[in-house]
Amino acid sequence: MKVASMPAASVPKSKVLGRPVGLYKAIVDSKTDKILGATLYGEQSHEVINIISLAIDMGATYQVLRDKIYTHPTMAEGLNDLFGMIK
Repeated sequence: MKVASMPAASVPKSKVLGRPVGLYKAIVDSKTDKILGATLYGEQSHEVINIISLAIDMGATYQVLRDKIYTHPTMAEGLNDLFGMIK
């Protein structure tokens, strides 16, 4: 497995909202690069987790979410950084 985690405070939108607290964490299968799961604590995480859930349901690799262009500023754009930490 590959694991990535980062503070939600590193997402610019968390500062805009005035709540730079929380954590983003993802687990990826090291052989297939498929996303196995994620835990998100922070502002608007209830929205962002749906993106990850859809990727898991589709059998997408982590690179799909890493390379996606997200609206700025949103908490979802943190997925670029989170999945970018996986090598």
